[in-house]
Amino acid sequence: MIGFQKLGTQLDYNQEDGFFHLTADELKGTYMLLDEPSVTGTANIVMAATMAKGTTTIYNAACEPYLQQLCKMLNRMGAKISGIGSNLLVIEGVDYLGGTTHAMLPDMIEVGSFIGLAAMTKGEITIKNAGINDLGIIPEKFRQLGIAMDFKGDDIHIPSQDNYTIQKYLDGGVLTVYDNPWPGFTPDLLSIVLVTAIQATGVF
Repeated sequence: MIGFQKLGTQLDYNQEDGFFHLTADELKGTYMLLDEPSVTGTANIVMAATMAKGTTTIYNAACEPYLQQLCKMLNRMGAKISGIGSNLLVIEGVDYLGGTTHAMLPDMIEVGSFIGLAAMTKGEITIKNAGINDLGIIPEKFRQLGIAMDFKGDDIHIPSQDNYTIQKYLDGGVLTVYDNPWPGFTPDLLSIVLVTAIQATGVF
C-alpha cells in the first residue's frame, strides 16, 4: 500500500465493505525501496508504474522468471522497463500500451512436484517443455536428494529408481535445503522436498 501511495494515490479504508480503496487523478513516478522482494507486490507496482508520469525506481524488487516475463511482455506493448532480471527496476512512464502476443512460462512448482512424485512412486516420467532455463537451482536440489534426471532439449526425463541416496557435502556435512528469494530455492517446493526425502537413504 505504501508503494502505491508513493505513486500518488490516496489510500482510504472503508469500514462498510472492509476494503482499502486507492484513488488518484494520475500516478507519478517515484523511488521505492521494498521491505521484501515480493513477486506480487513488484508485479503490481510495475504495471501501475508503466503509465505513471515520470520515472519509477524499484529497489529490492523481485526478479523471478515470472516477473521477468511480465516486464518483457510490457516492453513489447510499449513500456520502458530496464534492469529486468535484477533487483533494481527502472520504469519510465509512457502514455500508451498496445497489444502483443505472449506464451506463459511453465509452472516451476508443478515441475518440481512431478520430479518429487516420480521419485516417491519409483516411477518413470518425462516432463515436456519444462522451461529448464528458468528453473534455477530446482533440478540441482532434487539431484542432491539422489534423484536421477536427464535433460533432453527442454524436457526432463526422470528414470525409475528403486532407491535414492541423499548426497553429503564434500566435508561430510549433512545436506541442508532452505528457501531464499530468487535465484534461491522457492519456499513453495520445501514441502515436496521434505516428503520426497523421507523415502530416501541418508540424512537430510
